[in-house]
Parts: sequence; C-alpha cells; structure tokens
Amino acid sequence: MDDTARLKDDLEELREAVLDDWILVTTRNVDAIRSMEQTLSWRVTKPLRVLRSVQRRASDVGYVRAGQLAAARVAEKLGRG
Repeated sequence: MDDTARLKDDLEELREAVLDDWILVTTRNVDAIRSMEQTLSWRVTKPLRVLRSVQRRASDVGYVRAGQLAAARVAEKLGRG
C-alpha cells in the first residue's frame, strides 16, 4: 500500500471516529440539551438566531425568496408542508 492510500485510509478512520464520537455525545446528552433549551436565555436567543439566519439567506438570495423559504420552513415545522 502506497503512502497516499495509507493516508486516505487514516483520514477515513479519523472521520469515522469523529462521527462516532458526535453520535455518542448527542445521544447521551439529550436530557442536557432539553434542559438547556428550556432556559430563558435560549428561549430569547433562539428567535434571534433564526432571524439572523433569514437575514443571511436574504443577502444571498434576496428578500422575497428568503421570505418564501422561511414560510415553507415554518409550514413544514407546523406539519402543513
């Protein structure tokens, strides 16, 4: 096996290890995440983060299209999509 193939294999192993770690952390910390989401600061900042993401999208695709995408996302979340 040449160096390039060995490096590719090593990189793939690292990617898999990182993904495995992420899955482990997210599945074990569901309760911690839920309690964090119930805090006042989270409930205040989450809408602000959503608004900021819509603003970034609007600068990329325009305000009309960003509004359409946001409305579609809300409808999807509400089960009307």
